[in-house]
Amino acid sequence: MKKTANITLSCLFVLMAVSLTSCKYDEGPFLSFRTAEERLVGYWKLANVQKNGVDMDSTELIANNPGCYYAFFSERMISVSALDGTLWRESEYGSWDFQNRNKELYVNFLLKNKRYAYTAVIKRLTRDQLIYEYYDAYNNLWRFEFESRSSMYY
Repeated sequence: MKKTANITLSCLFVLMAVSLTSCKYDEGPFLSFRTAEERLVGYWKLANVQKNGVDMDSTELIANNPGCYYAFFSERMISVSALDGTLWRESEYGSWDFQNRNKELYVNFLLKNKRYAYTAVIKRLTRDQLIYEYYDAYNNLWRFEFESRSSMYY
């Protein structure tokens, strides 16, 4: 009986250690009882944008402007809404997927006849905050900081 309890306790410890290290991001959280998908799925407002370490109020890419909305759906679809002058534009097609054991996020969508496709390194993913970084085709480092508009899981 004592041997079975020790084996069970050891298995629980190993399982807990593996699960904690597999969901760890540079900027947190250290521990979460929600899956990465449960934390990602929902509506996000792009609050802060940096390009090569410089804060950006607006960019040449409308999908990279602060104030845009990104909706991540559980079917691995994404929808992006961006203000273009005085008109709101919606992406025509979009998909997302986790890579590298949920440490990277592949994003792919078409907005105003421009394809956005990149793999971002997730720095932080909580219910209320998403931060990721990616390099574009010109080797510019983009850092997106999102605020959650909705914590609903679809």
